[in-house]
Amino acid sequence: MNNTFFKKDSISLAFDDVLLVPSYSDIKSRMSTNLSTSIAGISLSVPIISSPMDTVTESSMAIAMGKEGGLGIIHRFMSIEEQILNLRAVGRECSSDNSCGKIPIVPAIGVGEEGRRRINQILLSMSPYSIDAIAIDIANGHSILMRDMIDFVNQKTGGSIPIIAGNVATGSGFSYLAEAGASAIRVGIGGGSICKTRIMTGFGMPTLSSIMDCYEAKISGGLEASIIADGGIKYPADLAKSVVAGADAIMVGRIFAGTEESPGEVVILDGEKKKAYRGMASKEVQEDRRGGLKPGTCAEGVSTHVPFNGSITEVVGNFCGGLRSAMTYAGSSNIVELRESAKFIRISDSGISESHAFGTRK
Repeated sequence: MNNTFFKKDSISLAFDDVLLVPSYSDIKSRMSTNLSTSIAGISLSVPIISSPMDTVTESSMAIAMGKEGGLGIIHRFMSIEEQILNLRAVGRECSSDNSCGKIPIVPAIGVGEEGRRRINQILLSMSPYSIDAIAIDIANGHSILMRDMIDFVNQKTGGSIPIIAGNVATGSGFSYLAEAGASAIRVGIGGGSICKTRIMTGFGMPTLSSIMDCYEAKISGGLEASIIADGGIKYPADLAKSVVAGADAIMVGRIFAGTEESPGEVVILDGEKKKAYRGMASKEVQEDRRGGLKPGTCAEGVSTHVPFNGSITEVVGNFCGGLRSAMTYAGSSNIVELRESAKFIRISDSGISESHAFGTRK
């Protein structure tokens, strides 16, 4: 029996297991800090990406995220024709509203023959609008299926369109995709709020440790691909911790699923306004989009409803406000400085409890 460990005698850490240590700061105003970053050649003024999920990102979300300075990736769990309509809607918004600047146009695709058909049709149908990046979206990106799809897309585009690939959980997975030609890599497996991968398969890693391992591989290997932290992010502090661990941006689903801009209608449940939120590997998605679960497979996601919380403007502002404040505690004026100056400290269960506004508990 193989009893080897990923890293012998190491403990993988989740976001709540650590805090950042305050240090001297000469930052006089948090509004003087700079949150800009670059993902797959796309310049963002805020390091936040909405997830390509069918209850999170269609054209309305992508447009709103672009106007906030972030990025929204149009999900692939719809017909090719529907996805093209969504992508073109993003392009038209920029054409009709010059004040908004360039809103990134990024479709998600899968792998295999369906993925090839999808990207072929998208590339043929987008003129006069240009695609800024292509997200190849599968559960386990550290695979030959992903490598083959990266090769296909690069051959199809002549390498002119950057690729966002993922997901991976380890430094070796990150290196594999970076060396294959991915410009940005989603890091995190099994950490999403509606993901069951870990309890169904036993595989996964806490997202914070995955980011650290991928950043170590990036630096030691001299790799340039961006790191996108994806999964387990609940609070603005998790954005700051992701950046310090090595991420260039975060990808989130749940925090945007309840907003006005997400797909779907507001419903009243138990007297409260809510919106649907479901994992892309859930039974419901498989039944709605793919004709049901295939024999011999299982659902690795769940469906739920989340509270309706208005526009994404407030959500993005809250996360960016937390990141700006974090920078003042570390004396950092931008994301790179924050990563270089801030230090983690591991905390106990009591420390975790103390961190969560315990005075409001009954």
